[in-house]
Amino acid sequence: MAERRCFLHIGLHKTGTTYVQQLMRANRATLRAQGVLYPGGKDSPSQVFAVWDLLGRRPRGSGNDGRITGAWQTLVDGVRAGQDSTVLISDEHLSLASARQVRSAVAAFPEHEVHVLVTVRDLARTVGSAWQEEIKNRGAWSWADFAAAVQDPQRAGANPARGFWARQDLPAILATWAQHVPVQRIHVLTVPPPGSPPGVLVERLADVVGVDPATLTEEAPWANETVGLVGTELIRRLNPLLQRLNQRQFDKVMKLTMVRLMAEHVPLVRLGLPAADVEWAQAAGARMVADVRAAGYPVVGDLAELDSASTSGRLPDEVTDGELLQAALATLGGLAELYATSWWANRRPDSEVDAGPLARGASGVRAAGFRAKRAAANAADHNPVAARALGAYLRRRRR
Repeated sequence: MAERRCFLHIGLHKTGTTYVQQLMRANRATLRAQGVLYPGGKDSPSQVFAVWDLLGRRPRGSGNDGRITGAWQTLVDGVRAGQDSTVLISDEHLSLASARQVRSAVAAFPEHEVHVLVTVRDLARTVGSAWQEEIKNRGAWSWADFAAAVQDPQRAGANPARGFWARQDLPAILATWAQHVPVQRIHVLTVPPPGSPPGVLVERLADVVGVDPATLTEEAPWANETVGLVGTELIRRLNPLLQRLNQRQFDKVMKLTMVRLMAEHVPLVRLGLPAADVEWAQAAGARMVADVRAAGYPVVGDLAELDSASTSGRLPDEVTDGELLQAALATLGGLAELYATSWWANRRPDSEVDAGPLARGASGVRAAGFRAKRAAANAADHNPVAARALGAYLRRRRR
């Protein structure tokens, strides 16, 4: 019997993981037909919550979350009980695992040859995207404060630098996993630069796993919404006012509601980085690429794609108060509409008056007359001839 393989896609964060995961979920049946199990679905634990369980992670303010407790072992038991030749597990939080947690993750699949997939993006795009993601996750740092902290080694022990490098220190993350997985089974997949054909990253991942990417025809149902520079700045200023919300409450109101409304109603303004920040990203990225080359990890793609280039877009300090006001009004309008429609859908049915047939008929005649008058008034607001006619009618009524 051929050796069974388990692929752990560990991120990194902000490297297209959300799209990949949504695409795999949508094509779970197709993957299974090719001998690849993508755990999850109905009556199965979420991969996200399983990985959170492995790491001991819980949403802030939620206490002992029943969706998470025991999810990792349940997922592992389901994998080991099956006969699939290949398993694919994808969650970027795996990149945060300690050496001890890595050992536990690898040891959970003794019947499998464990491989690690690491998707990597150039540092200039990553740092800008990471700042925007931090803001969507309750952060309130300005771009200048965020960039200064990330670039200062003396500030690595405190956020935002601590969180950024925990997720983006590629050599350290690779070395942690290499303690328990052979280097030749740790695959570095580069994210292609802007302007590349769509689907390149998925093709690279599918090639390693052994899936025909052309068969993944079901579209991903949802992508990680981008709100752009103006939306990010608006959220940044709003976050300090939402401190009383716990994590699940914040996620509901911000990520699942306001962010989606901003993506729909607020014009997208791309973030561009100041030249000095691009130069830093180029130098830091080059050092990481050199470490990857020296360690001998197999690369899918081209490490040259990790060379940071200038980013096109507006600089962070160029957002005007007028743009923020327009974005706030557009979002507020969307919230009002959402509240109105959700309130109407969930309210109790109106009680009806117990009226007889004659009373109902007379009421219907009066309602029809009122609708006719309203239609005439609306027409007068948009048609000068109708307005003159209605004005003459009203003058005659007043005599």
